[in-house]
Amino acid sequence: MDGSRRVAVVVAVGLAAAFALVLLLRSSGGHGTKAPAGQPPAKPASSTEEFGVSVNRLFNDGTYSPQQIDAQLGALQATGATVARSDALWEASEPAAPVDGVHHYNWGFDDAIAAALARHGLRWLPIIDYSAPWAESVAGSDHSAPSSAADFAAYAAAFAARYGSGGSFWSAHPEVTAEPVDAFEIWNEPDSPNFWLPTPDAARYADLYVAARDAILAADPGGRVLIGGLSNPGAFLPALLAAAPDLRGHIDGVGIHPYAPTPGGVISTVARARATLAALGLASVPLYVTEFGWPTLPAHSQDWAPQRLRPRYIRRTITTLAHTNCGVAMTVLYTWVTPERDPADREDWFGIHSPAGTDTPDVRALTAGLRAAAAGGPAVDACAG
Repeated sequence: MDGSRRVAVVVAVGLAAAFALVLLLRSSGGHGTKAPAGQPPAKPASSTEEFGVSVNRLFNDGTYSPQQIDAQLGALQATGATVARSDALWEASEPAAPVDGVHHYNWGFDDAIAAALARHGLRWLPIIDYSAPWAESVAGSDHSAPSSAADFAAYAAAFAARYGSGGSFWSAHPEVTAEPVDAFEIWNEPDSPNFWLPTPDAARYADLYVAARDAILAADPGGRVLIGGLSNPGAFLPALLAAAPDLRGHIDGVGIHPYAPTPGGVISTVARARATLAALGLASVPLYVTEFGWPTLPAHSQDWAPQRLRPRYIRRTITTLAHTNCGVAMTVLYTWVTPERDPADREDWFGIHSPAGTDTPDVRALTAGLRAAAAGGPAVDACAG
């Protein structure tokens, strides 16, 4: 949802380039994608649902000190959340183009996120995005489609080799209790013209997903590779399967962003996404609700909720999604903290925790919702069987 993605790059040279080059040669940059014959089948759905919160503004804004980030993550950990979603920005990790086909990565930005989250027992759900400056198909826009799916896939593979199961970051930092990444979200809202320029293109995204999934699983065979959170899955998923029918059987999960003015609207949107998957022959593919939430300003803006109602909305949505029959594998609230500066900018008012570090009714509602989710209860019949 947030559009402020540019960050200052912290230089720290990392992973050996040879591995990335091998994956570069394996990946395809063309269109008309078919899932490679040797690509592993989709992972079976997890038996347990995970819950968390986006923390993107903590790291992307560049305005929080390490001490402030640590305090904010400590407060998030105290709610019972176990997942934190945040961007793994390609532009931060590979600001310069490969030389003679050899990639060089600067891991400072990603290392800081991985270490900070792991210190608080939070598993990173990374969004592998956006286009590096040298790989933008629309000059000057990191939200434009990558000019090369192969280069994007090489970054995704290097990231998985560093932060996934058995990753080099964890072995190099034994002082940090390892929290390996086990799910990788490919792009954010690729069906939105705000995040995929010049215009959403299902065939081109299919190329990117297949290339990235093949590369990630070569580096970390146990990982799950998710379709990036969709704003309109009912339209984009059929287009995706029409463009690449061989994707059936090779999708580990579908991220969705069911924003709606009320909790009932969120649940209805999830149910429609499940119905779309079933109609496409993908009934067993799990859904990942990787964003939902409400800004409290400006009043009556899109998906606005008054502050007095938002705690109730948060608790009800989390509790319901924990018990639906919709095949939801993960639920992530958007977002932990936002600046609360400009009353006319809704992006400044999604945060549930105070920028100053104080507790809020929203945080208490999240905590209560997570406890109710863990407690179990009768199934909510929201999706057709």
